[in-house]
Amino acid sequence: MTTAGSKHRVLIVTGHHFAEAPRKVDLHFMADALRAGGDHVDFLACRLSFLSRFLKDGRFAYARQRPLNRWNLVGEGLEEFLWYAPFHPMNLKLPLLNALSAPLFRLYDRLLPKAVMERMAGYTHILIESGPPPLLTHRIRQAAPKARIIYHAADRLKTIRVHPCVEAALAKGIGDYDLIHIMAEAMRADFPADAPLLYLPHGIARDSFDRAVESPYATPRNAVSVGDMLFDARVIDTLAAGYPDWTFHLFGKKAVPSERRANIVVHGEVAFETIVPFIKFADIGLAPYGRSDGADYLSQSSLKMIQYSYCRLPIVAPTFAAGGRDHVCAYDPGDEASIVEAFRRAQSFDRGTIETASIRSWQEAVQLLFDHKDVK
Repeated sequence: MTTAGSKHRVLIVTGHHFAEAPRKVDLHFMADALRAGGDHVDFLACRLSFLSRFLKDGRFAYARQRPLNRWNLVGEGLEEFLWYAPFHPMNLKLPLLNALSAPLFRLYDRLLPKAVMERMAGYTHILIESGPPPLLTHRIRQAAPKARIIYHAADRLKTIRVHPCVEAALAKGIGDYDLIHIMAEAMRADFPADAPLLYLPHGIARDSFDRAVESPYATPRNAVSVGDMLFDARVIDTLAAGYPDWTFHLFGKKAVPSERRANIVVHGEVAFETIVPFIKFADIGLAPYGRSDGADYLSQSSLKMIQYSYCRLPIVAPTFAAGGRDHVCAYDPGDEASIVEAFRRAQSFDRGTIETASIRSWQEAVQLLFDHKDVK
Protein backbone atom coordinates (compact mmCIF):
# COMPACT_ATOMS: atom_id res chain seq x y z
CA MET A 1 0.00 0.00 0.00
CA THR A 2 1.16 3.52 -0.52
CA THR A 3 0.91 6.97 0.90
CA ALA A 4 -0.30 9.81 -1.29
CA GLY A 5 2.06 10.58 -4.13
CA SER A 6 4.35 7.60 -3.53
CA LYS A 7 4.57 4.17 -5.07
CA HIS A 8 6.40 1.12 -3.91
CA ARG A 9 8.43 -1.14 -6.13
CA VAL A 10 8.54 -4.48 -4.37
CA LEU A 11 10.62 -7.61 -4.91
CA ILE A 12 9.35 -10.86 -3.42
CA VAL A 13 12.07 -13.51 -3.16
CA THR A 14 10.53 -16.95 -2.76
CA GLY A 15 11.75 -20.52 -2.84
CA HIS A 16 8.28 -22.01 -3.05
CA HIS A 17 5.94 -20.05 -5.29
CA PHE A 18 5.51 -18.58 -8.74
CA ALA A 19 3.88 -15.23 -9.44
CA GLU A 20 0.77 -16.96 -10.69
CA ALA A 21 -0.32 -20.48 -9.89
CA PRO A 22 -3.59 -22.35 -9.34
CA ARG A 23 -2.97 -22.43 -5.58
CA LYS A 24 -2.91 -18.94 -4.08
CA VAL A 25 -0.91 -18.43 -0.91
CA ASP A 26 -0.15 -15.43 1.28
CA LEU A 27 2.42 -13.98 -1.14
CA HIS A 28 -0.10 -13.90 -3.98
CA PHE A 29 -2.72 -12.14 -1.86
CA MET A 30 -0.12 -9.65 -0.68
CA ALA A 31 0.97 -8.96 -4.26
CA ASP A 32 -2.65 -8.45 -5.31
CA ALA A 33 -3.18 -5.96 -2.49
CA LEU A 34 -0.01 -4.04 -3.37
CA ARG A 35 -0.93 -3.85 -7.03
CA ALA A 36 -4.44 -2.70 -6.18
CA GLY A 37 -2.79 0.24 -4.42
CA GLY A 38 -0.75 1.11 -7.52
CA ASP A 39 2.51 -0.59 -6.56
CA HIS A 40 4.69 -2.71 -8.86
CA VAL A 41 5.61 -6.23 -7.73
CA ASP A 42 8.37 -8.51 -9.00
CA PHE A 43 8.66 -12.19 -8.03
CA LEU A 44 12.06 -13.87 -7.97
CA ALA A 45 11.42 -17.61 -7.77
CA CYS A 46 14.52 -19.55 -6.77
CA ARG A 47 15.08 -23.21 -5.79
CA LEU A 48 15.12 -24.32 -9.43
CA SER A 49 18.04 -26.16 -11.02
CA PHE A 50 18.84 -29.44 -12.75
CA LEU A 51 18.28 -31.02 -9.32
CA SER A 52 14.62 -30.04 -9.59
CA ARG A 53 14.12 -32.70 -12.26
CA PHE A 54 14.51 -35.36 -9.58
CA LEU A 55 12.11 -33.86 -7.06
CA LYS A 56 8.43 -34.75 -6.93
CA ASP A 57 6.96 -31.41 -5.90
CA GLY A 58 5.81 -30.48 -9.42
CA ARG A 59 7.68 -27.15 -9.49
CA PHE A 60 9.99 -28.15 -12.36
CA ALA A 61 7.14 -29.40 -14.55
CA TYR A 62 5.32 -26.12 -14.02
CA ALA A 63 8.42 -23.94 -14.48
CA ARG A 64 9.49 -25.54 -17.75
CA GLN A 65 6.24 -24.32 -19.33
CA ARG A 66 7.27 -20.73 -18.66
CA PRO A 67 10.21 -18.49 -19.64
CA LEU A 68 13.30 -19.18 -17.54
CA ASN A 69 16.11 -16.82 -16.53
CA ARG A 70 14.49 -13.67 -17.83
CA TRP A 71 11.88 -11.21 -16.65
CA ASN A 72 8.39 -12.13 -17.76
CA LEU A 73 5.37 -9.80 -17.58
CA VAL A 74 2.59 -11.79 -15.91
CA GLY A 75 -0.01 -9.07 -15.44
CA GLU A 76 -0.36 -5.34 -14.94
CA GLY A 77 2.26 -4.31 -12.41
CA LEU A 78 3.45 -7.91 -11.96
CA GLU A 79 6.62 -9.54 -13.33
CA GLU A 80 8.41 -12.75 -12.47
CA PHE A 81 11.88 -14.16 -12.89
CA LEU A 82 12.13 -17.94 -12.73
CA TRP A 83 15.75 -18.46 -11.80
CA TYR A 84 17.07 -21.76 -13.13
CA ALA A 85 20.52 -22.10 -11.58
CA PRO A 86 23.31 -24.71 -11.94
CA PHE A 87 22.36 -25.94 -8.46
CA HIS A 88 20.17 -24.94 -5.55
CA PRO A 89 20.38 -25.67 -1.80
CA MET A 90 18.40 -28.63 -0.58
CA ASN A 91 18.39 -30.77 2.52
CA LEU A 92 20.26 -33.97 1.73
CA LYS A 93 18.85 -35.65 4.87
CA LEU A 94 22.11 -37.17 6.11
CA PRO A 95 24.25 -34.98 8.43
CA LEU A 96 27.47 -35.93 6.63
CA LEU A 97 26.07 -35.02 3.20
CA ASN A 98 24.70 -31.74 4.55
CA ALA A 99 28.08 -30.90 6.06
CA LEU A 100 29.91 -31.67 2.81
CA SER A 101 27.47 -29.69 0.67
CA ALA A 102 27.31 -26.61 2.92
CA PRO A 103 30.37 -24.82 1.42
CA LEU A 104 28.87 -25.19 -2.07
CA PHE A 105 25.39 -24.05 -1.07
CA ARG A 106 26.81 -20.99 0.70
CA LEU A 107 27.94 -19.80 -2.75
CA TYR A 108 24.36 -19.74 -4.03
CA ASP A 109 24.10 -15.96 -3.88
CA ARG A 110 27.03 -15.58 -6.29
CA LEU A 111 24.88 -17.16 -8.99
CA LEU A 112 22.22 -14.43 -8.89
CA PRO A 113 21.62 -13.43 -12.52
CA LYS A 114 22.78 -10.08 -13.86
CA ALA A 115 19.23 -9.21 -15.00
CA VAL A 116 18.05 -9.55 -11.41
CA MET A 117 20.94 -7.67 -9.84
CA GLU A 118 20.47 -4.75 -12.23
CA ARG A 119 17.05 -4.06 -10.70
CA MET A 120 18.06 -4.26 -7.04
CA ALA A 121 18.85 -0.59 -6.49
CA GLY A 122 15.40 0.39 -7.74
CA TYR A 123 13.36 -1.50 -5.15
CA THR A 124 11.81 0.30 -2.20
CA HIS A 125 10.95 -2.97 -0.42
CA ILE A 126 12.32 -6.51 -0.68
CA LEU A 127 10.47 -9.38 0.96
CA ILE A 128 12.58 -12.45 1.73
CA GLU A 129 10.45 -15.55 2.31
CA SER A 130 11.45 -18.33 4.68
CA GLY A 131 13.11 -21.22 2.85
CA PRO A 132 16.35 -20.95 0.79
CA PRO A 133 16.12 -17.14 0.16
CA PRO A 134 18.00 -16.09 3.37
CA LEU A 135 21.14 -17.37 1.62
CA LEU A 136 20.70 -14.46 -0.82
CA THR A 137 19.95 -11.66 1.62
CA HIS A 138 23.45 -10.34 2.29
CA ARG A 139 24.27 -9.86 -1.36
CA ILE A 140 20.84 -8.33 -1.96
CA ARG A 141 21.44 -5.91 0.91
CA GLN A 142 24.75 -4.81 -0.63
CA ALA A 143 23.07 -4.22 -4.01
CA ALA A 144 20.01 -2.47 -2.55
CA PRO A 145 21.28 -0.38 0.39
CA LYS A 146 18.23 1.89 0.42
CA ALA A 147 15.57 -0.83 0.19
CA ARG A 148 13.57 -1.87 3.21
CA ILE A 149 14.28 -5.59 3.55
CA ILE A 150 11.65 -7.67 5.32
CA TYR A 151 12.08 -11.28 6.42
CA HIS A 152 8.71 -12.96 5.96
CA ALA A 153 8.85 -15.77 8.51
CA ALA A 154 6.01 -17.81 7.02
CA ASP A 155 7.45 -20.98 8.54
CA ARG A 156 10.17 -22.09 10.90
CA LEU A 157 13.12 -23.30 8.87
CA LYS A 158 13.38 -26.48 10.93
CA THR A 159 9.73 -27.26 10.35
CA ILE A 160 10.07 -27.07 6.56
CA ARG A 161 13.39 -28.93 6.78
CA VAL A 162 15.68 -26.62 4.83
CA HIS A 163 19.41 -27.27 4.56
CA PRO A 164 21.10 -26.35 7.87
CA CYS A 165 23.28 -23.74 6.14
CA VAL A 166 20.14 -21.66 5.53
CA GLU A 167 19.43 -21.50 9.27
CA ALA A 168 23.04 -20.44 9.83
CA ALA A 169 22.79 -17.74 7.14
CA LEU A 170 19.61 -16.33 8.70
CA ALA A 171 21.18 -16.16 12.15
CA LYS A 172 24.41 -14.61 10.89
CA GLY A 173 22.68 -12.07 8.66
CA ILE A 174 19.88 -10.98 10.96
CA GLY A 175 21.28 -7.44 10.86
CA ASP A 176 20.57 -7.21 7.12
CA TYR A 177 16.83 -7.10 7.79
CA ASP A 178 14.94 -3.91 8.58
CA LEU A 179 11.92 -5.87 9.76
CA ILE A 180 11.13 -9.47 10.68
CA HIS A 181 7.52 -10.36 10.08
CA ILE A 182 6.28 -13.17 12.31
CA MET A 183 2.77 -14.59 12.02
CA ALA A 184 2.75 -16.32 15.38
CA GLU A 185 3.79 -15.13 18.83
CA ALA A 186 5.43 -18.52 19.32
CA MET A 187 8.08 -17.46 16.79
CA ARG A 188 9.19 -14.41 18.78
CA ALA A 189 11.67 -16.46 20.77
CA ASP A 190 13.30 -17.70 17.54
CA PHE A 191 15.00 -14.32 17.04
CA PRO A 192 17.31 -12.11 19.12
CA ALA A 193 15.58 -9.97 21.74
CA ASP A 194 16.65 -6.76 19.98
CA ALA A 195 15.55 -7.89 16.49
CA PRO A 196 12.99 -5.60 14.77
CA LEU A 197 9.98 -7.93 15.09
CA LEU A 198 6.41 -7.32 13.95
CA TYR A 199 3.72 -9.84 14.88
CA LEU A 200 1.09 -9.58 12.20
CA PRO A 201 -1.19 -12.52 11.33
CA HIS A 202 -2.26 -13.26 7.78
CA GLY A 203 -5.05 -11.27 6.25
CA ILE A 204 -7.77 -12.92 4.22
CA ALA A 205 -9.51 -12.21 0.91
CA ARG A 206 -12.55 -10.95 2.76
CA ASP A 207 -14.34 -9.77 -0.39
CA SER A 208 -14.09 -13.23 -1.96
CA PHE A 209 -15.71 -14.87 1.06
CA ASP A 210 -18.37 -12.16 1.34
CA ARG A 211 -19.31 -12.57 -2.34
CA ALA A 212 -19.85 -16.32 -2.06
CA VAL A 213 -23.60 -16.85 -1.68
CA GLU A 214 -24.23 -20.31 -3.15
CA SER A 215 -23.29 -23.55 -1.47
CA PRO A 216 -21.45 -26.12 -3.62
CA TYR A 217 -22.67 -28.97 -1.42
CA ALA A 218 -25.46 -31.27 -2.58
CA THR A 219 -25.85 -32.99 0.80
CA PRO A 220 -25.55 -31.89 4.46
CA ARG A 221 -22.71 -32.65 6.91
CA ASN A 222 -19.56 -31.55 5.09
CA ALA A 223 -16.04 -31.12 6.47
CA VAL A 224 -13.31 -29.39 4.46
CA SER A 225 -9.51 -29.65 4.56
CA VAL A 226 -7.49 -27.09 2.57
CA GLY A 227 -3.77 -27.45 1.83
CA ASP A 228 -1.25 -30.25 2.13
CA MET A 229 1.47 -28.91 4.43
CA LEU A 230 2.36 -31.66 6.93
CA PHE A 231 -0.82 -33.42 5.80
CA ASP A 232 -1.66 -36.38 8.06
CA ALA A 233 -3.76 -38.77 5.97
CA ARG A 234 -4.45 -40.97 8.99
CA VAL A 235 -6.69 -38.29 10.48
CA ILE A 236 -8.89 -38.29 7.38
CA ASP A 237 -8.94 -42.09 7.29
CA THR A 238 -10.05 -42.19 10.92
CA LEU A 239 -12.77 -39.57 10.55
CA ALA A 240 -14.17 -40.97 7.32
CA ALA A 241 -14.45 -44.42 8.91
CA GLY A 242 -15.88 -43.07 12.15
CA TYR A 243 -18.43 -40.75 10.54
CA PRO A 244 -19.75 -42.44 7.38
CA ASP A 245 -22.69 -39.99 7.22
CA TRP A 246 -20.26 -37.07 6.74
CA THR A 247 -18.45 -36.10 3.53
CA PHE A 248 -14.80 -35.05 3.72
CA HIS A 249 -13.54 -32.67 1.02
CA LEU A 250 -9.77 -32.49 0.50
CA PHE A 251 -8.00 -29.69 -1.39
CA GLY A 252 -4.27 -29.76 -2.14
CA LYS A 253 -1.91 -31.58 -4.47
CA LYS A 254 -0.73 -34.02 -1.80
CA ALA A 255 -3.91 -34.05 0.27
CA VAL A 256 -4.98 -37.63 -0.36
CA PRO A 257 -6.19 -40.29 2.08
CA SER A 258 -4.35 -43.54 2.62
CA GLU A 259 -7.52 -45.38 1.73
CA ARG A 260 -10.21 -44.30 -0.72
CA ARG A 261 -13.73 -44.17 0.68
CA ALA A 262 -17.07 -43.15 -0.77
CA ASN A 263 -17.37 -40.26 1.68
CA ILE A 264 -13.96 -38.74 0.84
CA VAL A 265 -13.81 -36.35 -2.13
CA VAL A 266 -10.31 -35.54 -3.38
CA HIS A 267 -10.42 -32.24 -5.28
CA GLY A 268 -6.67 -31.82 -5.80
CA GLU A 269 -5.14 -28.39 -6.39
CA VAL A 270 -7.74 -25.94 -7.69
CA ALA A 271 -8.12 -22.18 -8.00
CA PHE A 272 -8.68 -20.23 -4.79
CA GLU A 273 -12.02 -18.82 -5.93
CA THR A 274 -13.25 -22.39 -6.43
CA ILE A 275 -12.32 -23.31 -2.86
CA VAL A 276 -13.95 -20.27 -1.23
CA PRO A 277 -17.57 -21.53 -1.19
CA PHE A 278 -16.41 -24.97 -0.03
CA ILE A 279 -14.93 -23.28 3.03
CA LYS A 280 -17.75 -20.82 3.62
CA PHE A 281 -20.56 -23.38 3.47
CA ALA A 282 -18.79 -26.25 5.22
CA ASP A 283 -19.86 -27.38 8.67
CA ILE A 284 -16.37 -28.11 10.04
CA GLY A 285 -12.85 -27.09 9.04
CA LEU A 286 -10.03 -29.61 9.27
CA ALA A 287 -6.36 -28.83 9.89
CA PRO A 288 -4.82 -32.34 9.93
CA TYR A 289 -1.21 -31.34 10.55
CA GLY A 290 1.30 -34.11 11.21
CA ARG A 291 3.99 -33.80 13.85
CA SER A 292 7.10 -31.79 12.99
CA ASP A 293 9.78 -29.95 14.96
CA GLY A 294 8.54 -26.64 16.29
CA ALA A 295 5.15 -26.76 14.54
CA ASP A 296 3.32 -25.08 17.45
CA TYR A 297 3.41 -21.74 15.59
CA LEU A 298 0.80 -23.08 13.15
CA SER A 299 -1.97 -22.26 15.63
CA GLN A 300 -1.58 -18.57 14.72
CA SER A 301 0.15 -18.63 11.34
CA SER A 302 -2.06 -21.13 9.49
CA LEU A 303 -3.90 -19.23 6.75
CA LYS A 304 -6.58 -21.90 6.39
CA MET A 305 -7.36 -21.74 10.10
CA ILE A 306 -7.84 -17.98 9.79
CA GLN A 307 -10.12 -18.52 6.79
CA TYR A 308 -12.08 -21.17 8.67
CA SER A 309 -12.45 -18.78 11.60
CA TYR A 310 -13.72 -15.96 9.37
CA CYS A 311 -16.43 -18.34 8.12
CA ARG A 312 -17.16 -19.32 11.74
CA LEU A 313 -16.27 -22.97 11.29
CA PRO A 314 -15.43 -25.14 14.29
CA ILE A 315 -11.92 -26.50 13.62
CA VAL A 316 -10.50 -29.95 14.26
CA ALA A 317 -6.71 -29.78 14.69
CA PRO A 318 -3.92 -31.46 16.68
CA THR A 319 -3.22 -30.16 20.17
CA PHE A 320 0.05 -28.48 19.12
CA ALA A 321 -1.86 -26.33 16.60
CA ALA A 322 -4.86 -25.49 18.78
CA GLY A 323 -3.22 -22.40 20.28
CA GLY A 324 -5.95 -21.28 22.68
CA ARG A 325 -8.71 -20.76 20.13
CA ASP A 326 -11.95 -21.81 21.82
CA HIS A 327 -13.43 -23.10 18.57
CA VAL A 328 -10.50 -25.43 17.85
CA CYS A 329 -11.44 -28.93 18.99
CA ALA A 330 -8.06 -30.51 19.58
CA TYR A 331 -6.97 -34.12 19.38
CA ASP A 332 -3.84 -36.06 20.27
CA PRO A 333 -2.06 -37.02 17.03
CA GLY A 334 -1.98 -40.75 16.53
CA ASP A 335 -4.84 -41.38 18.99
CA GLU A 336 -7.85 -42.48 16.92
CA ALA A 337 -10.29 -42.21 19.81
CA SER A 338 -9.13 -38.65 20.48
CA ILE A 339 -9.55 -37.70 16.81
CA VAL A 340 -13.09 -39.08 16.70
CA GLU A 341 -13.98 -37.31 19.95
CA ALA A 342 -12.62 -33.95 18.70
CA PHE A 343 -14.81 -34.20 15.62
CA ARG A 344 -17.83 -35.03 17.79
CA ARG A 345 -17.21 -31.89 19.86
CA ALA A 346 -16.90 -29.77 16.72
CA GLN A 347 -20.34 -30.86 15.56
CA SER A 348 -22.03 -29.31 18.60
CA PHE A 349 -19.88 -26.17 18.90
CA ASP A 350 -21.85 -22.89 18.91
CA ARG A 351 -20.62 -21.18 15.74
CA GLY A 352 -22.20 -17.89 16.75
CA THR A 353 -19.58 -17.46 19.47
CA ILE A 354 -16.64 -17.44 17.02
CA GLU A 355 -15.09 -13.96 16.92
CA THR A 356 -14.17 -12.51 13.49
CA ALA A 357 -13.72 -8.77 14.12
CA SER A 358 -9.94 -9.07 14.59
CA ILE A 359 -9.38 -10.76 11.21
CA ARG A 360 -7.89 -8.24 8.77
CA SER A 361 -8.28 -8.01 5.03
CA TRP A 362 -5.12 -8.43 2.96
CA GLN A 363 -5.23 -4.71 2.15
CA GLU A 364 -5.13 -3.87 5.86
CA ALA A 365 -2.39 -6.39 6.60
CA VAL A 366 -0.21 -5.25 3.71
CA GLN A 367 -0.51 -1.60 4.68
CA LEU A 368 0.63 -2.38 8.22
CA LEU A 369 3.54 -4.48 6.96
CA PHE A 370 4.91 -2.27 4.19
CA ASP A 371 4.30 1.10 5.83
CA HIS A 372 5.46 -0.04 9.26
CA LYS A 373 8.24 2.12 10.64
CA ASP A 374 8.57 1.87 14.39
CA VAL A 375 9.08 -1.63 15.75
CA LYS A 376 8.95 -2.16 19.51
